[in-house]
Amino acid sequence: MRVAFIQDHLRSGGTENQTIHIADGLAQSGYETHVVVFRKGGALDKLAQSKSFTLTFLNQGLLKTDWFAPGLKKQIDSIAPDVVIAMGRMGNCHAGLLCRSERRYTIIATFRTGRAIPYLNRKALAEANFLVANSYEALRRLERTYDIKREESTVIYNGCIRDFNTSVPSFRNEASVEAPIRLASISMFRPQKMQIRLLHICSKLKTSTPWQLVLAGDGPELQRCKDEAEKLNIADRVEFTGLLKDPKALYYESDIAVHASRAESLPNFLVEAQMAGLPVIAYDVGGVGECFVDGESGFLIDHEDEARFVERLEYLIDSKAVRLQMSEAAREYAEQHFTPQAQLKAYINLLRKLKT
Repeated sequence: MRVAFIQDHLRSGGTENQTIHIADGLAQSGYETHVVVFRKGGALDKLAQSKSFTLTFLNQGLLKTDWFAPGLKKQIDSIAPDVVIAMGRMGNCHAGLLCRSERRYTIIATFRTGRAIPYLNRKALAEANFLVANSYEALRRLERTYDIKREESTVIYNGCIRDFNTSVPSFRNEASVEAPIRLASISMFRPQKMQIRLLHICSKLKTSTPWQLVLAGDGPELQRCKDEAEKLNIADRVEFTGLLKDPKALYYESDIAVHASRAESLPNFLVEAQMAGLPVIAYDVGGVGECFVDGESGFLIDHEDEARFVERLEYLIDSKAVRLQMSEAAREYAEQHFTPQAQLKAYINLLRKLKT
């Protein structure tokens, strides 16, 4: 079977990493796999070039934009795939255009974002041969917000693409009791990710509470967050690491994962945090509640209930025994639900189903 993925740009986000991981897994499983990317210049270009699939960049010339896919249909026709899998909002927008054309291949649309989706993206989700979402909440939101309900749909959770050594302790057990508790957040600095809200939450912790917040990632909101940390007089307690190619060390050196996004599907950061054994405190938006078990491996906070977020955060900071207990529960839950092997198997089963 010949499979083609379409993706706008290989930036460093979760969807792009998932595209590379799934495509490489299919290629190594015997599928002739192609990844067609709209433009070069992404942080993950080199990684993709090292994988087992065939990588093709469309020629945008001097125009560098995510929505422009010159010659996409011609390229897909030349590959002659049996299945096209659209990844990301722009990939799915162009899948919406492909749905209109006469074709011999099956189109799988994917829904893995908490952001609003454009018209052509909605068209793909409604008209593609099959739909894959990365959380049950995402399917519910499609029906609730866009009146899209598909019988030809399934949920395949994000696989944890980083190889976490579960024998490595998540907490710095040998550290001095005076060492601050490290709070970690790893996300692109986009408006919906709301790292700025984490800064305000931490600024309301008791002055006697020992903490350090580490914000990893890059994006348009980064400078605004740096300025806000200065205004809140907590800049000496906040570390901005920039983009980390491999953040595993940060997970292992941290104690609690914190997430204050206002729009999500199934955030890879929380999946990885659980695999690394980090308790989670996060707002209940999108599929966040499917990333961990509330009360067992973290705390799910009602959206906008900042006082509760602060209270639960102080509780975990002060309760090492609870953190350790939640750490074990986190690893167990992640290994049951988010292994890359389970994700790849789900895609292979879906392709076999579509072939029949």
